[in-house]
Amino acid sequence: MLNDATLHSFTYTPDAGKATALLGNTDSAFNQTWHAPTDKNVLTGKQFIELVAKEFGVPPNYMILKKWMVQMAGLFDSNIKEAVEMLYQSQVDYVFDSSKFEKAFNFQPTSYSTGIAETVKAAKAK
Repeated sequence: MLNDATLHSFTYTPDAGKATALLGNTDSAFNQTWHAPTDKNVLTGKQFIELVAKEFGVPPNYMILKKWMVQMAGLFDSNIKEAVEMLYQSQVDYVFDSSKFEKAFNFQPTSYSTGIAETVKAAKAK
């Protein structure tokens, strides 16, 4: 929201579900810190939007919101108000390293391009 040039890791939801099941059913995984499997080829917000727009076949039109804009909208919508505390994820690079998980479970995270394509395909099918 605040900066389209910062890198931001996202985890593909089906990967997160599989990871949760694997971790929950692996005794040796207990009492450790894990990052869910996330593509290491992290995108900027701009790159992410461009990929999504390309999949939908539309131009990548967007605007960058300033913090005060989000805070102002939060005065009228409690969901947005809750998002304000998460804005730090947009101010600087927010990158996960899931190599520990990938190695432990021989898991290859879904790439951003594949995850976006599959998500758009599912959205169009509805």
